[in-house]
Amino acid sequence: MIEPLVITFETHCSRDHAFHVWTSRIDAWWPRDHTASGEPSARVTIEPRMGGRIFERTIDGAEYEWGEITAWNPTEHFGYLWHLRRDRSDGTDVSIRFTEIDPTTTRVDIRHTGWERLGADAQNWRDRNRGGWDGILSALSCGGREEEHMTTGSKDEPWTLSTPPGTSQYTMYRDESTTPPSLVCQVGSTRLSYDARAIEDLHAWLTEQGDWVPLGAADEKKAPADGSVEAWGRSESNPLGGWYGLRNGYRGRFGMYLPPLLEALGLAELTHEPRNNSMRAL
Repeated sequence: MIEPLVITFETHCSRDHAFHVWTSRIDAWWPRDHTASGEPSARVTIEPRMGGRIFERTIDGAEYEWGEITAWNPTEHFGYLWHLRRDRSDGTDVSIRFTEIDPTTTRVDIRHTGWERLGADAQNWRDRNRGGWDGILSALSCGGREEEHMTTGSKDEPWTLSTPPGTSQYTMYRDESTTPPSLVCQVGSTRLSYDARAIEDLHAWLTEQGDWVPLGAADEKKAPADGSVEAWGRSESNPLGGWYGLRNGYRGRFGMYLPPLLEALGLAELTHEPRNNSMRAL
């Protein structure tokens, strides 16, 4: 039997934030030289559920399977079968546990096993993976600080986000000079803006729902699906009593562009399917 690869380290953030950054924000910090395609624009996704996929999707829609979730207990533990750049039958087992030391410190325990499935190459592959883990954890330490997410989002340093399916990127920043303060969303040559209160208000509403809510993104002139994030973003029953979108003709797409921002801020998690995505509060 080949000895498991065990790695333990501490990170200076809450347990919930550490779990969220690893699972929901993996695309923001995972090194692009450690993917199947090697493309800088590839989107990395962990589907947050038992049996969920770990995969990358390139800008042209090609998908590469990396593994699948075998244990899911937010925000304490998750595990997965791992077969990046290998056949699924060669997959190894990864278990990651998050333990709160205090409100601002979390211990992360990684246990990587199942090397025997790799046959004669097993010991060599295990030893090579130690270096791979070092590179990944270095990227995580740069991408996982709570303070980093709190200091971005200005005009000079906007949030760079991807739509839920991962098919296109856009930027957003908070503009305090407008009345009311706004979230400026730049999608190619098109600029949209939303009332900045949308961040706190949407999170509060999602928390009240207590479960997954469909995004239901739709243009301003198209009726949104009942009960969706898009419908709430223009409903008379929300805290504004109507549209969070501020620019006439471009007030829609609330359910497309606001959810990834809440995910980036650690306030929500999203699904990342080609269509019909949902979100829920963290």
